[in-house]
Amino acid sequence: MVKNPVVIVGAGPVGLTAAEILSQQSIPVLVIEKNDSPNKEWRASTFHPGTMELLEPTGLADELLKRGLKAPIIQYRDRQTGLYAEFDATLLKDETKYPFRLQCPQSTYTQVVYERLQERPGATIIFNSEVIGFTQDKDGVNIKILTPEGEQEMQASFLLGADGARSSIRKLLGLTFEGYTLEERFLLSGTPVSFEKYLPDLAYVNYISDPDEFLFILRVPEAWRLLYPIPPSVSDEEALSDERIQLQFKKALKTEDTFPIVERMIYRVHQRVAEKFYEGRVVLMGDAAHINSPLGGLGLNSGIHDAVDLSRRLVRILSSENEEQLEEELQIYNKVRRQVALDYVKEITEKNTSLMKEKDPEYRLKMQKQMADTAANPESAKKWLLRASLISAVREQGIGEPPKATQNS
Repeated sequence: MVKNPVVIVGAGPVGLTAAEILSQQSIPVLVIEKNDSPNKEWRASTFHPGTMELLEPTGLADELLKRGLKAPIIQYRDRQTGLYAEFDATLLKDETKYPFRLQCPQSTYTQVVYERLQERPGATIIFNSEVIGFTQDKDGVNIKILTPEGEQEMQASFLLGADGARSSIRKLLGLTFEGYTLEERFLLSGTPVSFEKYLPDLAYVNYISDPDEFLFILRVPEAWRLLYPIPPSVSDEEALSDERIQLQFKKALKTEDTFPIVERMIYRVHQRVAEKFYEGRVVLMGDAAHINSPLGGLGLNSGIHDAVDLSRRLVRILSSENEEQLEEELQIYNKVRRQVALDYVKEITEKNTSLMKEKDPEYRLKMQKQMADTAANPESAKKWLLRASLISAVREQGIGEPPKATQNS
């Protein structure tokens, strides 16, 4: 019987995934969220095959399938010359039950998990609260929490930071967040109007290259979405205006039609990885540990992978309370998840970004030809899909495997 709960900071998709897995194993959890509800922003919206496989044991994969859109085709286009490469994820049908990207806003996923946790004994979520300090020893973490009722202290078995790129837990640990921030901003906008009437052969996932203004076109159940860079000369206020967003829809779809706008959001683009993902019994997950460009749909997915990996390890640790095992498990979590953030997520997102914005015409054509050749060959296309879907990362690095299994692999 676990005496003190695992405290999770952040009621986003990563924190709630960890709470779901741990509470299913009868481990008490307390989730602390500084806002008054789980985040309702659509934000990320792609669930890769590797992620669906990891969520299957929890029952969440089935819940997502009820609410999402299957997107087996991924297209790469040039804004001037059109389609140049197309990947068909059905090439993975012998590798996975989920040979497609599932398009579903993270807010839908978050709400589903939140509702499940509300019905589960041993799972508590408190809002309008934040961790303002902690101390720890070999037995646990003493946490100071600021709530609407004032400061409170509690003892936790572990403290998990899933509180985003500006993580207060990472800052309290004094860990550096190494990497860089791009100068450009991205704007995400959405409309319920179908894009297929304007671009009949359009797939649900599209990367569109252009040296001046690349585009990412994506379909979710509620809307078609555009993601594009904002020029340095344009202010946030102007970029978010109805007039400018309408102009972008018209330009992208080559029409004079006007579109209802159902979402608008500016992204600051970062590629950063924390120097390490844990200190004692305090552990980082998701954007608190690593953050990347949205081009590739890997931020949400790799964060959920963190949560699954760490939760499986905590179940073993808390069942044994062996200090040596604790350190061994968390060392492997740190090593494996940092490796994935650096070797898979960073590489894939940077490659997608450079492919879409490359200004040198000869090099851009060379990159496009390489991508076209990869897509045209079933063997290389399958290898690309396995990597882009994070299936390769899971198979090569493992998720939550016991230390001996990892060392023998």
